[in-house]
Amino acid sequence: MQVFLDRQHRGKPGRWNDEGAKNAEMTETYLTSQYIFHAENHLMMHDIDVIVLTDGHYSERHARVNEYADSKCVYIACHVNAGGGDYGASFYDYRSTSGSKLAHLIDLSLANLCPELRTVKRIECRPDDWTKNAYYTIKGVARPVAICFEPLFIDCKDHEPLTTPEGIRRVGVALAEGITNYLKSM
Repeated sequence: MQVFLDRQHRGKPGRWNDEGAKNAEMTETYLTSQYIFHAENHLMMHDIDVIVLTDGHYSERHARVNEYADSKCVYIACHVNAGGGDYGASFYDYRSTSGSKLAHLIDLSLANLCPELRTVKRIECRPDDWTKNAYYTIKGVARPVAICFEPLFIDCKDHEPLTTPEGIRRVGVALAEGITNYLKSM
């Protein structure tokens, strides 16, 4: 079993320093690197191989995933959100039944471990509506089931506890538990 955790934004050629969403104190790439660390450790304790991606255009990252992927694998485009929302979300390709199931299991774990979230949403994403940005973070991944994970809003006061070391640890563990439950169900 393999899991690809892709820290999005930073590391794209021509945009090496893209930090994604920001508030006065931290950046999206900082928070994603932190929850990836905790998710990776949790997954490895369950004997799941983890590959962390951090560089290249999204299409290049997707090509690497498609090349390395075996039959039981998961790809997560790792983000946090901004814009005043108050929910956590797992976006999946609208054509993917497996994506819907994985998003559901991740969201159950996220809601359980992160009560600061008022709502956790499983959202199908498409290339032709407001979800298109999430769609393009996963559209090039063919073999693994793919999710665009946006567990919190960096600019939401209610989510501030999730940006602390303990809070971001819970986010990473929730992601890992959702993935682990999905892989066990395959």
